[in-house]
Amino acid sequence: MLTLYHHNISVCAQKVRIQLVEKDIPYELRHVDLMAREHLKPEFLKLNPKGLVPVLVHDGAPVVESTVIMEYIEDVFPQPPLRPKAPLDRAHMRQWAKVPDDGIHVACASVTYASAFADQLKKNHTREEMEERLAKIPDRARAERQRQILERGFEAPFVRDAVLLHDRMLADMEKALAQGPWLAGREFSLGDIAIIPYVTRLDRLGLDGMWAARPRVGEWFARVQARPSFDKAITAFRPDSYDDELRKRGIDVWPQVKALLAA
Repeated sequence: MLTLYHHNISVCAQKVRIQLVEKDIPYELRHVDLMAREHLKPEFLKLNPKGLVPVLVHDGAPVVESTVIMEYIEDVFPQPPLRPKAPLDRAHMRQWAKVPDDGIHVACASVTYASAFADQLKKNHTREEMEERLAKIPDRARAERQRQILERGFEAPFVRDAVLLHDRMLADMEKALAQGPWLAGREFSLGDIAIIPYVTRLDRLGLDGMWAARPRVGEWFARVQARPSFDKAITAFRPDSYDDELRKRGIDVWPQVKALLAA
């Protein structure tokens, strides 16, 4: 029995949900309300002391860290395969699969908080509640980044670096996609799944201008959205108290991001 502890719009949870749908594996979902701080409650911290989603529980044993979870699922449920057969393609797949852990995930959090989540948190918490929330985050560096964004928004010194890291990722994608329709070549793989949520997040924030001059990225994203797993693992899960769909709400942060790219 597989149980996935997740949040609707968590990019890391989206990765795992896409994989589970692509492999047609039955699983149970347990939603963790991040705004209500359920991820910081003792019962959840027993599953993941870092207080982060997703957590996969397989026959009672928890597996944490989305990249590790994806490799675990592939090992336990090898069919249909989402790792290329050719060793070189598999190496390329693993390079893309580790991109989030090499900085894009933290960068995504910074851009998202500056664009959307900081205002949503402030609207749902008093100053005292915010301080209590920050104090309970196990990762103190993460807590400090959130504090700076809450106070300074796009003017937090590391936010521009976060935007530029996304820009480099998109440039690398454009180059890789010259070799085939997917990031690791001819086959859709864990490498694509690892990146899908991060490009989706930029799109939802109204930042698709970042790949306006990168046609292969746009074509790749169109192919991704045409796969049934995109609707089942991403579109079907609507925002709750956290909402990243700024475009739908008429909020435009693109001029601020564009200015950071040009600075």
